[in-house]
Amino acid sequence: MRYYDHPGDEEKLAPAAILEFSDDLRVADMAPLHDFLVARFGEVAARQPEGTEARWAADCLVEVVAAAGRDLCDLASTWELEILEGDIHEPGLVQHVRNCLQRDWDRLVELALRFADHPDYLPRWRLLRYCCVEHAEFVETAMGDAADAGILHAPGATANGEDAGPTA
Repeated sequence: MRYYDHPGDEEKLAPAAILEFSDDLRVADMAPLHDFLVARFGEVAARQPEGTEARWAADCLVEVVAAAGRDLCDLASTWELEILEGDIHEPGLVQHVRNCLQRDWDRLVELALRFADHPDYLPRWRLLRYCCVEHAEFVETAMGDAADAGILHAPGATANGEDAGPTA
C-alpha cells in the first residue's frame, strides 16, 4: 500500500520485461510465483491420504510455502518504497532488505523449478545471481573465472555450461 503518489511511479514499479537482477523484482512478480507454488504443493498434499502423518506434513508445507510467499511480497513492497524514495544505496536496513529479497526469491524459485514441466510454470522464474549490474561487475572482477564456478570459463565449456568436448 502506498500512502503517496509521485509522477512516473508506474514506470519505476513496472515489472522488468526480463528478470536479470534481483533489484528488478517488484510486488507484481510475487503473486504469480506464490499462487503457483501454493497450488502445486496443494496438489501434493491432496494426494496424501487424509488423517496420515504424510498429509499433515504436506499441509504444513503448503502453509510454510504460502507464508514465505507473503513474506517475499512484503519485502518487495518495502523495496519498492526504497526505489521511490531513491534510497536503494543506503547502508543498513535497506541493504538487508535488498539481500533478503534476492535470497528469498531464489529459495522460492528453487521450489518452483521442481515443477518446471507444469504448463503454468513461467520461464521468468529463475535464480537471480546478482542484485544489479554493479554487483555483477564487482563479483566478476574480484573473482574472475571463479565467479561462475568455472562453468563458463572451463576449457571446452559452452555458454550454456555444457562440455563442448576436447579442445585441440
